[in-house]
Amino acid sequence: MSDQPFRDRVRERDLDNFLIEELYASAGFRDWFVGNVAPAFSAPAGLEIRLQKSPPRLQDARQTDVQIGWFDAVGELRAVVLIESKVTADFQPGQVEAYVAELAAARDRLGTANAATILVTPEGRLAGLAGAAAFDARVSIERIIDQLEDRRRSDGLSPELNARLDMRVQLLEALCGKRAASGWIATTVPEQRDFADAYAALARERLPGLKVRPSTDGPKAITRIFEGLDLPGLPTPALRHEFGSGVAWKWANVQFAGLSSAVDRLRSSGVLAGTRFTAEPAGKSLAIRVQTPGIDPTAPFEGQREAVVAGLDAIGELATWLTGNVAGLAPLLSSSAPSPSPAAPSAIISQDRERVEREFVAALRDIYAQCDALGYQPTGMLQMMDRLGGIGTARRLLELPPSDGFGRLALLGRLDLAVESLVLQSRWAGVFTEDELRTAKRRLR
Repeated sequence: MSDQPFRDRVRERDLDNFLIEELYASAGFRDWFVGNVAPAFSAPAGLEIRLQKSPPRLQDARQTDVQIGWFDAVGELRAVVLIESKVTADFQPGQVEAYVAELAAARDRLGTANAATILVTPEGRLAGLAGAAAFDARVSIERIIDQLEDRRRSDGLSPELNARLDMRVQLLEALCGKRAASGWIATTVPEQRDFADAYAALARERLPGLKVRPSTDGPKAITRIFEGLDLPGLPTPALRHEFGSGVAWKWANVQFAGLSSAVDRLRSSGVLAGTRFTAEPAGKSLAIRVQTPGIDPTAPFEGQREAVVAGLDAIGELATWLTGNVAGLAPLLSSSAPSPSPAAPSAIISQDRERVEREFVAALRDIYAQCDALGYQPTGMLQMMDRLGGIGTARRLLELPPSDGFGRLALLGRLDLAVESLVLQSRWAGVFTEDELRTAKRRLR
């Protein structure tokens, strides 16, 4: 066996995985680690402790590297520690401010002494890492190594546990570069590269008829373009999965260059009826698009796998629909096609308000059923529906501050079940005011 198992490369996510395992497996390590934020934070006794990797935050679309949560008997969060690990990368623009905002929101909800932040980084980076002082505690990787070495010196340690601790020490030393003097330098692989590879592999699996165009791996690589969509008789399409940048929702869309003038024709033609798609201008292009979860390509892939799957499935749905509707789309995308009356879309919406209300109530009840399956029952929403109806309930919830249920869904990583997400779906176009839609979008950022 190699005496330098990490000599080839280590990844920043290895530190997160180590923390998850050690915080879960060792109460002694957990007590020492959380003790670094005393007296600002006091870990409550007698509660269930849950660890999460890459959980979504309440205040924005970003993720925390690792979260320790203390939950009561009914599953309510009572205390939380947010952990950020930085091995080689600096903070992204706005990242420190986002942690500060998330901590403030957690303290407002849980109490000042029941929320804290910890930064984990190599000792050599602490002094020069801008923003480090914003965290309640800063724990160096070297200090964690010392803790593990102290355990190895304990009496009665089994050979197996001693070997496990030795391997963890070697991993941590590789991450902070202590073994560079032995003739090799640990290479920390950027998460962006890992994300691009994992995304392309999953795309090949779910969309075998399409191919992801090679893209750069810089922080601006927030769109993936798919090749292989053949639509004879239509202008050349650009099939795009847009990740967004720090947003909760973005788009899967197909764009036709220079055809923004066709937007109204598509909207009024009825060709989009029964689909989730909308027609929108994108500069001088026409975009036929469907909403998909926002994605951060600089964050670990596995924590966002569900969002990526949703986006890829939307790309597949859009490609299938386009292929089956070439004949209907061809005359609408012709530059000689006549423009419709601008009043047509609103006239269609106003024809059957009762039908729209029934469909919206059904959508809210479907949300309730999905929440119930997750162990959360938004009974207040049902009671409000009895008094105000479906659309009235949504309007009332948008008038009020974000509910506890909204926070619960955020912690579950299921803001797609929030009323704010429902009202933004294209099938309710014309039902809600621009102010209401802006409120929904702002909360989901």
